[in-house]
Amino acid sequence: MPPPADPHQPRDRWGGWRIALAVAAATLFVVAGGAAAGIDGPVHEVLQHGGRLAVVLGCSVVGLALVAWLLLRPTPAKPSSLGWFSAAVSALCLLATVFVWVSVAADDTVTGAPGTVVTSQPQTTDYLRSEQRDGMQQIPTGVMIQTAQFTDANNVRLTGYLWQRLPASADTKTAAVELPAAIDGPGVGEQVYLHPNSDGSQTVGWKLRTTLRETFDYSHYPLDSQVIWATMWAKTPGTVLVPDFAAYPPWDPAQNLGLYTGMVTGEWNPHFTAFSMGESTTRTTLGNPGATPDSTIAAMHFSTGITREFLSPLLDRLIPLIVITLLVFASLFVVTMDSDRRSLAGFSTWTVIGFCGAMMLVVAVQHSSLRSTTGSTGIVYAEYFYFILYLVIALVALNVVEYTSTKRLRFLEWNGNLAARLLYWPLVTTLLLGTTVAVFLL
Repeated sequence: MPPPADPHQPRDRWGGWRIALAVAAATLFVVAGGAAAGIDGPVHEVLQHGGRLAVVLGCSVVGLALVAWLLLRPTPAKPSSLGWFSAAVSALCLLATVFVWVSVAADDTVTGAPGTVVTSQPQTTDYLRSEQRDGMQQIPTGVMIQTAQFTDANNVRLTGYLWQRLPASADTKTAAVELPAAIDGPGVGEQVYLHPNSDGSQTVGWKLRTTLRETFDYSHYPLDSQVIWATMWAKTPGTVLVPDFAAYPPWDPAQNLGLYTGMVTGEWNPHFTAFSMGESTTRTTLGNPGATPDSTIAAMHFSTGITREFLSPLLDRLIPLIVITLLVFASLFVVTMDSDRRSLAGFSTWTVIGFCGAMMLVVAVQHSSLRSTTGSTGIVYAEYFYFILYLVIALVALNVVEYTSTKRLRFLEWNGNLAARLLYWPLVTTLLLGTTVAVFLL
């Protein structure tokens, strides 16, 4: 039999809290498991379940943090245990953030292509029938892109070939296609080949040299994906452009058909190509007496999905910010009320405030450079790095003012401002994880 409890032995006041934390951690893991059960795709498709993934990450991070608390049992009497717990929470948030980064980089879903994506001639016929355009003469049209280069935030330069299968009686001097987004003329250059076909038609190929002006979304920079689409209209009334699928292998968007295999991609990697059919609304008759302002123009689109090689621009932005974050963290160690240490470190309230102001200026310059690089009118993901650092630097400056004031908060006095140092990295990494989840998953 166990010995009777000693009535004089102090009771474990934390036993009930440990049980409650264990139950809470188990509950969070059950919720995370339930949410993860609905994510049945590979890593590159998990972003399609953004809400579920956010629940999984949130519950997992909080649950593992509770487990770390139960294992480390941090108390104010053991500052080292609080330090290990702070490091554990920071590591969990950082790992969750990196997981989201990897998932975003691996995402290769066919999204963003305008209109209705078609991968075969029967699908194209079905679309034309649904739009009551199946009675129009179809002109099979194909493209092969050799180079693609962004000239600025909204312009992309394309070169390659464009071909059409035209009737034998058709004029082959100019292409029967118009690129409405081209800003440097028709976009279709000189004829480079002409082949007669057994059915009496002729395949005519032209050089493609054009600069297209489009709206690109940089809100996820530097983890952004873009879609370059070449919109094509038929020039001849009563005709409609359709993809020349007979000129390609069986169409698979992941095979990047329509792109030159030796294409130099630079900082962008293509991850899909697609033909799609759609309608363009001009809200004018264009002077055609048989049309109305509500008439639409049949359009064919050739889209290329590209993903940025994010590691280089991400490190370009993160490394200076990491250095600044470390320096600001180091400034918390010179905050002291000990007169001997203050004279040794050269500490004063205005010294730290001046240092924080200098760091704020450096961050602002980097932030301005980012805005110039992207040319975005909205807020891009990388800007949240700077917003977090603005907040952290401001909090450090306020901490110094509060700590050196005559009336200060009690927890700041504990162990020489140790609370601020313990909260620093969990605050930074939690804000980073929160903004990452909000931008990419919610």
